[in-house]
Order: sequence, then structure tokens, then C-alpha cells
Amino acid sequence: MNRSRPIFYVYPMFKHVSWNVIGEKHCEQLKKGLRVYMIDEEALPLVEIYSNPLVLLHPYFYPFQKWESKLSRKFASVHGVIGIDVADSDRISPYAVRLTNYALAMIVPSSFSKKAYIKSGVKVPVHVLPHGADTHWFETQPIKTETFRKLVQIKEKFHSKLLLAYMLHSPYRKGLDLLIKIYNKVKEEYGNVVLVLKTNNGVGFYSKQIDYKGGDLEKYMSGVVFRGWLNEWQQMELFDICDMYVLTSRGGGFEHPPLLALVRGEVVLGAKGGAWEDFLPEWLLVPSKKSGQVLAGNPIHTGVGVEMLVDKAVDKILEIFNDLDDYKVRVREYVNTHVRKNFTWEKIGQELKEILQKYL
Repeated sequence: MNRSRPIFYVYPMFKHVSWNVIGEKHCEQLKKGLRVYMIDEEALPLVEIYSNPLVLLHPYFYPFQKWESKLSRKFASVHGVIGIDVADSDRISPYAVRLTNYALAMIVPSSFSKKAYIKSGVKVPVHVLPHGADTHWFETQPIKTETFRKLVQIKEKFHSKLLLAYMLHSPYRKGLDLLIKIYNKVKEEYGNVVLVLKTNNGVGFYSKQIDYKGGDLEKYMSGVVFRGWLNEWQQMELFDICDMYVLTSRGGGFEHPPLLALVRGEVVLGAKGGAWEDFLPEWLLVPSKKSGQVLAGNPIHTGVGVEMLVDKAVDKILEIFNDLDDYKVRVREYVNTHVRKNFTWEKIGQELKEILQKYL
């Protein structure tokens, strides 16, 4: 590998978004043996580029949407550009396909995304590089309860099962409507279940949050919402406490939180046919049908996704609840034999270096 050529890794360095999380992990791995310089995406139009670097642009489409003319001139003087992005649906637009022609290659996080790019007409090479988890996510014992004490109190007092879902943005793409239908049916048939929803401000559902200063636990039995950013130890704690992660997404290029939940031993349920099939076993996939357009009006992601069948999801959740200990044993065995082998950041970092070797 050409270790002397610099790599400029451009990503949102100062925003709490998924691009930031994944970009930080990529850079951490690339620094093990390569010359890597990080550049915030908002600074990219102002940076004068010398030394003939290989540029990794993550995300790829967003900067080109804003500054195509300026970037096309700027990148004419570099060794080349590798785009890192996703396919949130089964197709990207002709406009997006045209933008990929500025790149030497594209890197996507799942076989679902690669298939969407190729089907849409992308001609440059498309490489699959999944997301991962740090080794300590696999090895750390259950986290001592600090942030989510009330959830533990709910489980202990009412012997409740906790269903967890992340709904950070794009409610239709993430399947918020499906989640509500599934939860209401499970609650009607099983009774003793509470939905724990991790969200950002602005996603409508339950309006209340956990009251850390006290209050009657009964008022949280219809559902609990946590807003804002969680650090990795808080996320571990949340995954360790909850019994099942319900991934109702219709689309998405990978979906990182359910992988992390799986690593922590939580049972994760997803729709058959989505990007998460790369890391979920067949026995945790729910039958699905084709969805509508997952991001209506989006200039990049113009296709459809998959939609888990509500009644099938309810049946599967009830089946798992009735044999939860056995399912958790199966999850742990699957993580040890498959997930840990393929989804550590160290392994993914090596795969990224092998991809870049083709272009350095």
C-alpha cells in the first residue's frame, strides 16, 4: 500500500449525526498506519488542497448538492475522490447517479445499498463496508444502572417487558406508524409491555419523558420517550435493560443502533428484505411487503423499501416474549459466532484499508 500519499477524510466533524459517528470510527482505524487529515465538510469549499491526496467524502451526495461546480474544479487537482454514502431506498435518482461520476469509487454500508446503486445505473465500482462495534461493546458486562433507573423500577414493579425503538428522524422511513400499530396490538394481547422510544426533539409520539426527580411509575406505562444525545455507555445501559429492539424501518442504508443492540444481547426484530439482513439472522426477520416511496420528494433516494407485516410482527413478538430466555441465548450464540467475526471496527478498518489500496 502507498502509505506516503495523504488521505483527506471529509465528514461532519462537529455535528451529532450518524455520519459523524461512523466517520470518527473510520478515521480512528485509518490512522493506524496511514497519513490521515480530517476536514469538516462545511470547511471543504474554503480548503486549498495540495500534495495530491486521496479524498474520502462522507457523506458524498450532500456536499455535491450544495457545491457541485466548486467541488468539481477543486477535485480536478487531487489524486481522486472516494464517495461514502448510503441508499435509503432501492433506487437512487439519475441526478445522484450522475454525481457518482466524479468519484473513483463509492463505498456503501450494505449489500442492499450496493444493489440499489448498480440497479440505478452507477458505473464506478461500488464497495460494501458495513458499520461496526468496538471490542468493548462485546466484552463489557451489563452496565450498572444510572441513567435509566426508572425503567428498571418499571420492570421490577410491574414485571413488564420493554420494547425499544430509535426514531431519530424521518418518521415514515423509520416506520413510526407501523411501530405504533404493532405496540398497540401487542399491548392489547400481552398487556404487560412498555414501549421505550429514543428520539430527537420534533418527532411526534408520546409527549412526556421520564421524570428523573420522581413521580408515579404508573403514568409511564403507556410508553416512555427519551430525547437528545446518549453517549455510548448510556446506550449500552439502555440496550442492556430493554428486552427487544423493534426495527420498523421501511428503508435505510444499514441502521446502526439495532446492530449495537444485538451486540449487547438484545433480541432485535426487523423486516425481511432490508439492509439489516446483512447482520440479522433469518429467525429474527418478519415477513414484509413492498412499501411506498420511503423519502417522498428526496432528490437522491427515490425508490421504495420494505414494510413489515403488522400481524406477523405481533405474532413474532408474542412468541419471543413467551420464550425470551431461550431467544437471548440464541442471540448471544449468534453474536459470538457471526457478528463478532464480521462487525468489529478493527476488522472493518482493515477492510477499508484494503479498499483504499486499490486507489492509493
